[in-house]
Amino acid sequence: MNTLKRPLWLELLLIFLIPIIGMALGVAATIVLHLDQTDYGNLIINLFLLAACIVQIRAFKFSSEALGLKVIKEKMKWHVLISLIIFVLYMLFYLFVIHISVLKPFSSSTLWGLLTYLVVVVAEELYFRGALYGFFERRFSAQIALIISSLVFGLFHARQGLSNMVSKMFTGWLWGSVRYSSGMIFLLMFPVHFTYNSIWLLFEGNWNNPPAWAIYTVPAMEFLLGLAIVVISDRQSEKR
Repeated sequence: MNTLKRPLWLELLLIFLIPIIGMALGVAATIVLHLDQTDYGNLIINLFLLAACIVQIRAFKFSSEALGLKVIKEKMKWHVLISLIIFVLYMLFYLFVIHISVLKPFSSSTLWGLLTYLVVVVAEELYFRGALYGFFERRFSAQIALIISSLVFGLFHARQGLSNMVSKMFTGWLWGSVRYSSGMIFLLMFPVHFTYNSIWLLFEGNWNNPPAWAIYTVPAMEFLLGLAIVVISDRQSEKR
């Protein structure tokens, strides 16, 4: 990653501020154009976020490696394995805790929702596990990058409530562990993140009243699985 010669405080400000400005402009655009109550209002907001991420990538001159988009052949099997394990974890949660069943009736709002999630997945992974992680990894260390990206991922969802914000920190930790241990984010986009977001939109299930224990158990499992991935990765690195 080749960054311009800017002071650290300015780079820190820009790495956090550019996506926020992007989303703020998106919200403003939907309000001004009276699109905030439409099925595609969120799509427009997230397109602005994606555009801001692209601007940020160009401004910082992030390489594909810094973004987790460089194929690392010797780690590809590991990347596939841990991404598959995470995917299975969420599917088991949906099947046996949420009890997803039949598909919901498909509608135009479902289509707009899926398109929105498609943009969300690319934008969030490019930023949190891509640019943000890459910035702190190069400036400080992979460990700090993992912690910072996890915390900021949770804070990014603060508007959804305190409990959801904390839960998303553990989710960010687990997904960040994939970047930490494999150096790649390909399968975090698809199927992990996209499936995680889209299942509730597509299937009927006990979405509104999940068991109370699940509220605490799932984040705990995310933390423990992420920790195991990090520990295994560190031990493999020590053996090399």
